[in-house]
Amino acid sequence: MQMPKTKLELLKEKRARLQARIAEIEAKGKAQTRKEDTRLKVIAGAACLADAAMHEETQRMVRGILDRAVKAPRDRDFLKSKGWL
Repeated sequence: MQMPKTKLELLKEKRARLQARIAEIEAKGKAQTRKEDTRLKVIAGAACLADAAMHEETQRMVRGILDRAVKAPRDRDFLKSKGWL
């Protein structure tokens, strides 16, 4: 026969459930932040590229930013293949 749980055991179980729920909510928040960050990058990048297609000054500025900011060889190779470096 199983012994009834003590008040301490019940509280520890409740704490474990709360900690799991907190972790779940924090994970959802982090996922939402990542989605929003990605969306911002896509929108800002698209706007810069659209403006660069219309204005040579913007195109020079974007090329300069890409040259300074993009360091990964794989990414630089891609940008070169697309004519941005």
